[in-house]
Amino acid sequence: MSNRTDQTDTVIALALDYCKAMLDADETELRRVFHPKASVIGNEGGALDFASLDEFIAVTPDARTGKGPFDYSVNGVNLVGDMAVVTVSNYSFGAWYTDYLSMLICGGEWRIVAKTFSIHN
Repeated sequence: MSNRTDQTDTVIALALDYCKAMLDADETELRRVFHPKASVIGNEGGALDFASLDEFIAVTPDARTGKGPFDYSVNGVNLVGDMAVVTVSNYSFGAWYTDYLSMLICGGEWRIVAKTFSIHN
């Protein structure tokens, strides 16, 4: 399979919807952008953290950061066939994160099936 540049705008839009939902702690929107069986995996403080979508959503209200900066950006997109990885940076939990959002076409729509993240300042 080859790169699917025809879907670039679609996967970027999904990634930006994810970023906004994180900053707003919007459970409904997070459930829309993620596949129900999605995994969230990161390394915080030297400890690996694995979470189901439900576990991840349960802590998103804690991600509300009050006053800004509310900033996020798409740093990279890789599309091959029916899969994509979109790299985003965003501010939540009082710190900057880089997220790799793995996406697949599920039921005719792009959905995030896994999120890996790293914290940095």
